Amino acid sequence: MLLIPEKCSKFEYKMSSFRPYSMFPMHKRQFILVIGLFFFLNSTAQQNNIWYFGKKAGLNFNIVANQPIPSKLTNSVMIADEGCASICDENGRLLFYSNGLTVYNRNHQPMLNGDGLAANISTMQGCIIVPLPGSDSLYYIFTTDAVENSFANGYRYSIIDMAGDNGNGGVTAKNILLWASCTERMTAIRHADGISVWLITNDNNSNIFRAWLINCSGLQTTPVVSTAGLVMDQHYFTNTGMMKASPDGKQICQTHFPVLDEMNHIPNFCQLFDFDIATGILSNPRSIGFPDAQIITCEYSPDSKLLYLARPYDKAIDQIECTLGNAAAITASRISISTDGAGFIGIQLAPDEKIYLCYPSWYLGVINRPNIKGAGCNFQKEQADVSFNLAYLGLPAFINDLSFNPNNGFNYSILDSCSGNVQFLGTSTMNGVLQWRWDFGDGTTSDIQNPVHLFIPSDQAYTVKLKVTSSLFCGEVKTSQIIKPKGIVASIDFDIINKCDSGYVRFINKTSFLQDTVGQLTWEFGDGSISNEINPIHTYTAGGVYNVKLKFKTTTPCLDDSLVRQLDLSTFTVSAPPDQTILVGQSVQLYVSGGGKYFQWTPGSWLSDSSSKNPVAMPLDDITYKVTAINNEGCKSEDSIFIKVLPLDDFYVPGAFTPNDDGKNDKIRPFYGGKFTLSEFSIFNRWGQHVFSTRERGAGWNGRVNNLIQDAGVYVWIIRATDQSGIHYERRGTFVLIR
Repeated sequence: MLLIPEKCSKFEYKMSSFRPYSMFPMHKRQFILVIGLFFFLNSTAQQNNIWYFGKKAGLNFNIVANQPIPSKLTNSVMIADEGCASICDENGRLLFYSNGLTVYNRNHQPMLNGDGLAANISTMQGCIIVPLPGSDSLYYIFTTDAVENSFANGYRYSIIDMAGDNGNGGVTAKNILLWASCTERMTAIRHADGISVWLITNDNNSNIFRAWLINCSGLQTTPVVSTAGLVMDQHYFTNTGMMKASPDGKQICQTHFPVLDEMNHIPNFCQLFDFDIATGILSNPRSIGFPDAQIITCEYSPDSKLLYLARPYDKAIDQIECTLGNAAAITASRISISTDGAGFIGIQLAPDEKIYLCYPSWYLGVINRPNIKGAGCNFQKEQADVSFNLAYLGLPAFINDLSFNPNNGFNYSILDSCSGNVQFLGTSTMNGVLQWRWDFGDGTTSDIQNPVHLFIPSDQAYTVKLKVTSSLFCGEVKTSQIIKPKGIVASIDFDIINKCDSGYVRFINKTSFLQDTVGQLTWEFGDGSISNEINPIHTYTAGGVYNVKLKFKTTTPCLDDSLVRQLDLSTFTVSAPPDQTILVGQSVQLYVSGGGKYFQWTPGSWLSDSSSKNPVAMPLDDITYKVTAINNEGCKSEDSIFIKVLPLDDFYVPGAFTPNDDGKNDKIRPFYGGKFTLSEFSIFNRWGQHVFSTRERGAGWNGRVNNLIQDAGVYVWIIRATDQSGIHYERRGTFVLIR
């Protein structure tokens, strides 16, 4: 009997590998710097610039002030174990996102009629969003079911109209059956016309693929059917996994979960297919596998020449040349990359043309240069921060060319970095008479295919947009790129890691670049020493303040840049006030002398503000307060103060208080020794009306009743208490409320 495991068993995932606080490795490198594409963003109208995924995790690939790209988002309300999707408008502004069960609008609320979609929380590719070509407001969201539900719901679709609910969108049709036989796999591929979209589905226990066309007339319900490759009925889990298309749309990769392959005496494999973006036909199947591999998910490089295969059980990624002539050559091209103990499952090409990978962690792995063969692809295990939310097993799904469109869009070359002169080359596969509409982001436009444009000033970023329309097709191709005509330093930057009181300092280069550039970094440490290493370590022999300078020099002087930061290695000590003795009820003004930027007093008991430099303490018992001060370099210094509190043998209530919310004397409360237990502290106004009562030590009245401010004047208090011998005490008196 075949037992279908629960969710965790399906992945056999070891959560013990979750190490969100592990540090990034540091390496020394050669002094000649060749840095790749770090700032350039290319997307089809920026529709995939915002990602929501995992346990309320999010990333923003738009430019946001001085934030890194991508920057962390913390406003998601969605839980998505695996499949999810998001969509933006052509300017990168969020429209909605979904886990295949609920659609959330731009305000992070369930969209009108947006609940109860027919996907499954455990579907690897549970949903994908396809805009209706030629429409600015209508969207399809396609869903599929999971092995855990025996694929009962099949492939379905819902329709979203963004004109509904005052522009927040609404689901106008829901869970319409597309095809009953399904797997956990589906993908969307741009049609040859550059506007329409193919949705590719995969029948259960079969080698049957269906290509459903979405064009300006809507979803065409008669699919193009292809029968190709192996019949995927070897075991139940061959109907799970992932299907991805290359950015150029010419190839499809199909994977499955390998957990039962060995039990069924099947070597693990994935399949590659050719795809015709004009006809929707899959052909030329190739089975790719390795004896020591368990492939689960896949993603293509932006240039469509390399395919990355994620192997979470093996803690590795394989890189293969997927466009070679036959399966044997493709298999032989394999290069394996260790993921340093991380079992990545989710994998997705992003608008910055990097590939992001996820597993349960506060960080995403990144392949920074996925077009480069071998170690030059620059895989980093923990690069994109999503803490304190959690990445999980899946990343958002998109149409194949949203991150990189080699068929319909544009390229550019910088003719003169110093002047900001740029040559643009428009490309399109559309037939008919084409119209080209350029918006250079500086208030100027052009209507020719390959314009040359001068950007002034040249050292800032511009969002260049292109819209292409054809006389034969509805709608338009919209693409955009963020460029910097000067072409080099987006922001020269570095971090300082100082091992305090040792003179040992590590410098971390964070300079980002817009294109491949050769240049030389030079560090001047302010003490006469220099270095040309990327991330140098330097030891200072004496304390003091040093001006550290990082310079970048190229063969083009207008591109040179530098940054100076101050490093303070002066001796750092702080002092708290001297020890004091007070009566219960008295306060002590604490303070710190000697420097520091951040302060923390511990314990925080009886303090007005434990993170203030100068808090007020009103302790009821003997206590030692320790203050920890941290300066700009992260160095710490500590001191302490002991406060002796003399107990009272009777009861004391101040004769007046001023409840004006200035943090001083805002409450009236009784003070008494530790041998007493309070039974009642009550306050009455001049007419005998009861306005306050408490039995809690340290509690007091703030001069309000039901949040209404009470009048100034004389009030009466009564105290009833019991000592440790059981003797009862009662005291009465008056005080003045001063306004």
